[in-house]
Amino acid sequence: MSGLVNWGILGYARIARNSLIPAISRATNAHLYGVASRNSAQLPTGEWDKSYPDYASLLADEAIDAVYIPLPNSLHKTWVIRALEAGKHVLCEKPLGLTAEEGNAMHKAAQQHGRILMEAFMYRYTHRMQAVKSVLASGVLGDIRHINATFRFLLNRPGTIKMQPALGGGALYDVGCYPVNFVGMVTQRVPVRCEVLCEMDNGVDTQLSAILQYDDGLIANIHCGFNSFGSNFAEIIGTKGLLRIDDTFQDNAGDIWLHTDEGSRAIPVEESDRYLAEVSQFSAAVLKQPAHCLSLEESIRNLQVLDMIRAKMPES
Repeated sequence: MSGLVNWGILGYARIARNSLIPAISRATNAHLYGVASRNSAQLPTGEWDKSYPDYASLLADEAIDAVYIPLPNSLHKTWVIRALEAGKHVLCEKPLGLTAEEGNAMHKAAQQHGRILMEAFMYRYTHRMQAVKSVLASGVLGDIRHINATFRFLLNRPGTIKMQPALGGGALYDVGCYPVNFVGMVTQRVPVRCEVLCEMDNGVDTQLSAILQYDDGLIANIHCGFNSFGSNFAEIIGTKGLLRIDDTFQDNAGDIWLHTDEGSRAIPVEESDRYLAEVSQFSAAVLKQPAHCLSLEESIRNLQVLDMIRAKMPES
């Protein structure tokens, strides 16, 4: 393999068009070789080397080193495992799977075939998250006792797969997995208790709040939804201080705020290119260069939390 990773994309999804394809074009260690779509005749020309009429054809092409999977959530397990079996490294859109059982099956396949599999939580590559980690590592917050994380937006696209239960729709899978991931980043463990309130519409959750309690008594609130105005923030509260993180899952510039007995202090955060950083780090790992990849153990732990929350949700 040269200093460039040849990427393939399974499906010309909105996030692929708007975010991943541009990010691959900006990366110095990545090249977009091909895109597969069931409507391949409608794909643009000249933007990549080759288009494929189906996903299997792309996976059979030995020129492709890594694939990005932005397919509906219900298809992640099938195509992740097929890609790994074809010898491809895989960056899969969040959530990695619908259940921890699916995550374990994908983990096993990655190990069997000696390939990298990573869940695409692009926000973890922002300067904002690096600043949060720095504050946590400093110990200035004391013992963490409470975490509050919210991600919601107003969904106004008719016919979206986000409203189709058979495809893994719903607010928890779509945006709730971000607060779950954030809380997991802070706690590094699975809660022992979970309580849930949610609003359902045609078989999917359109807003949801969950209370998670951990073995040391720490309580975390997560909230998500796509049936009202947007909100995106988090706070981490310890015995000595509070950290407020606005735009938690975004990559814009701004401030996060540290509050302690000594007063309040703004910590400035530079603008990031989260998708570029994600693609560059994953490509570096494929090239066996130093890289930061999110672990599958963390992804499976997050899926275990999603399982706990879904177990407390109504059927419809």
